[in-house]
Amino acid sequence: MAKSKGKYTSRSQSRPSGLASKKPHGRKAGSSDTLKYGQLSRKQKESLQEYGELVPKDFEDEDDEDGEEGKGKSEATGPHGRRRIVTEAELDRQASLKRHAEEQAAHMEENDKDDVSDDEWQQPSAYSKLIGLLQKDKDDGAHKRRKFGEEITEDIEIGSESSEEEDAEEVELTKAQIKMLERRFGVEYIERLEVGDVDPDELIAALEEDNMGGKKATKDKMPKDGEREEEKTGEGESENMDIEIEEEADHDEQGDEEQGQDRDDADDDDDFSRHFSNSGPDNFNARITIAEGKHWVITPIEDPILGQAVLQTTEAATTKHDSTGDRKDLAALHVKRRLRERWADFNTKCMMETNEKPISNLFTPLQHHLFRHMNQYCDVLFCSRTHLNAREIRHSYALHALNHVIKTRDRVLKNNQRISKAQSENKDIDISEIRDQGFTRPKILIILPFRNTVVDVVKSLIQLSGSDQQEQKKRFLDDFDSPEPEAGEDDPDKPADHVAAFRGNVDDHFRLGIKFTRKTVKLYADFYSADIVIASPLGLRTIIGAEGDKKRDFDYLSSIEVVILDQTQMFLMQNWDHIEHIFDHLNCIPKVAHGCDFSRVKNWYLDGRAKNLRQTLIFSDFLTPEINALFNKHCRNVSGRIKVRPEEYTGSIVDVIPQVQQTFTRIESQSLTDEADVRFKYFIEKTLPSLRKSAINQSHTLIFIPSYFDFVRLRNYLEDGKCSFGQICEYVSSTDFCFLVCTIAYTTTSDVSRARSNFFHGRVNFLLYTERFHFFRRYNIRGTHQIVFYALPDNPRFYAEVVNFLMLKSAGVSAAEESTFSCSALFSKYDALKLERIVGTERARRMCAGARNVFTFA
Repeated sequence: MAKSKGKYTSRSQSRPSGLASKKPHGRKAGSSDTLKYGQLSRKQKESLQEYGELVPKDFEDEDDEDGEEGKGKSEATGPHGRRRIVTEAELDRQASLKRHAEEQAAHMEENDKDDVSDDEWQQPSAYSKLIGLLQKDKDDGAHKRRKFGEEITEDIEIGSESSEEEDAEEVELTKAQIKMLERRFGVEYIERLEVGDVDPDELIAALEEDNMGGKKATKDKMPKDGEREEEKTGEGESENMDIEIEEEADHDEQGDEEQGQDRDDADDDDDFSRHFSNSGPDNFNARITIAEGKHWVITPIEDPILGQAVLQTTEAATTKHDSTGDRKDLAALHVKRRLRERWADFNTKCMMETNEKPISNLFTPLQHHLFRHMNQYCDVLFCSRTHLNAREIRHSYALHALNHVIKTRDRVLKNNQRISKAQSENKDIDISEIRDQGFTRPKILIILPFRNTVVDVVKSLIQLSGSDQQEQKKRFLDDFDSPEPEAGEDDPDKPADHVAAFRGNVDDHFRLGIKFTRKTVKLYADFYSADIVIASPLGLRTIIGAEGDKKRDFDYLSSIEVVILDQTQMFLMQNWDHIEHIFDHLNCIPKVAHGCDFSRVKNWYLDGRAKNLRQTLIFSDFLTPEINALFNKHCRNVSGRIKVRPEEYTGSIVDVIPQVQQTFTRIESQSLTDEADVRFKYFIEKTLPSLRKSAINQSHTLIFIPSYFDFVRLRNYLEDGKCSFGQICEYVSSTDFCFLVCTIAYTTTSDVSRARSNFFHGRVNFLLYTERFHFFRRYNIRGTHQIVFYALPDNPRFYAEVVNFLMLKSAGVSAAEESTFSCSALFSKYDALKLERIVGTERARRMCAGARNVFTFA
């Protein structure tokens, strides 16, 4: 073998002392390259015993000397420059092999005249090479078959559900055979056949009598549990590569379609197929122009169940919402069969709890009207959520989300089957007909405020999916669930909506990927292999990152088709900027391919128009300007959008118990940007001086401030004015309350108790109290004589709860002092939504547009 000059040199010259013998230097050229064990020195024997070879690899010198001498010695010592140590038996074996090889060479001299050189015995034999090639081809073929099966082949059901089924014989029936059996034995026989009550031998006999010859497939031809092991999925996998062969197929659905009992996914009457087709809905480009330009066709809807609704559609979609609105049957609504079979039992509790007369035996009136719009894939803003109807809403969007996931997955499987059939028949297939995927697998994003709500949603998804197995369920319950309080342990002073919202685990930093297969729900799935992503705003924000961050990831949001926000009003009490940040990063073109098969990506994904087909479902207790702006800015669905809110508010002022004078003062502001400055100026120039001049109102005055920024501004002013005040807010700082330079931490119980005690005993005149603190704690502040609302709260219940603080008077308060209790509030025309929830819709209209600025309620 030719070697470059100077590459191999005498190893013994560069070895550390004691690692090589000096005897090899005196060996003659052409001597054998082997060394007997008896010829080794004591140090060489010790080295051989310790390292398994004469010269360990770790001590090889890479900087060998150049020269012909080194080359000759390297050839004498073998290809790696080290002497081989062999026993006598090994020498005899090698000699025997050499003689045998020489005899074989002489016998085949006419075919091969070249003598076998000594170097060739160091190389693998022809037989070894052949075996290696065959083994390599075998491994490559197995790998290709496995990969091809994962991508293309229709997955089959893994194993049997019982030992009896393992020994049973299965019969594959065609559509004609099923019709024949139905004619001969009736529909009941088919139902027995579907549930497995018919003996296979009896079925085969019936088929043979009619000469129909059913195709038999014995169980030994079916894959057993564990034959196909699911490969781990990670960030770099594409959507179609992630579909498990052994679990993803649904033979019940396919059989249903063959019998004509389930509508095909490609049915033109199915809103899913019409909305998410490769080319998009009809008149897609024209409708995008209408949606982006906000040239909606507005249609008011008076719904006795939902309330006041406004439907906004594009011109080409105005008739679609009326065509499917009266459907009450799940099959007519194109809900997958596996969900239809479980829905009635799953929704039983909602049917029992509803106070309205059910429209059908499947939906409550609220569910029927909500699911009607969900199933048409229009955006929904529902502002009448309460803790009482929360279960009905959750069940509705759980059904919609699972139905969307299963339809998406089944479409991919169906196209996989078409591709496999075309390849087996060497036929060409139109690539435009199989564009059925997005850039990444996740299709549903559910944003929730606390972990306790995640438990409710995940349990609903598991129960409705009918999965036999849930992976990492124990870990999920340990991380998200907490023991429910026993009966009677709930604080009777807390309102019911607070108890429902803050039960269990209320951590607000979480994210969870969920992957659905036919029989398994896999929790904690990697986002790029998950079907549904459930997260809090903070949990998503921490991994989305900000502009300029080195480590940020939001490509998994590129193919989201349905976004669900539940308890949206609570996000205002957390950080609304996180919600806007998430929506800014939805449906963006991914920066990394993540193994995506672009030949199957839908065209409107590639064109960057996924946001115009994304459905957004927002459920909130009430409407705020922030939620309204989010809906108007980010909901540009070409299928339209609907906004639902109560037709008329009676006002939470009716829940005020003490008979006190309540004064509402309107402040005039020319623009929304100036409104905060105008409010602050009015308060420090008019309201605060009147409070400080009055001997009665000078103490025990609670100032309610919704915005934390207004709280900081007013607190700093009172500090500069040497006013006597205390403060209760969601934050407290360690150094003189300096918000910008100190570390912020949540208020401790001792700080709150100290502030409440000082206020109750009159040691401070004013108490600053924030809406966010009241949202989380719902404390009753005793010792309150006067209440000033710096601005109205978003939650109308908070107004009545705070005014009712006046009932908690001290024991030493006289009747004359009690008669001076009062409540005042500042509002502007931009507070119309807050005002109507407090004083009522009709009163709010007059108060915002009237000539007077002061309004009194007694």
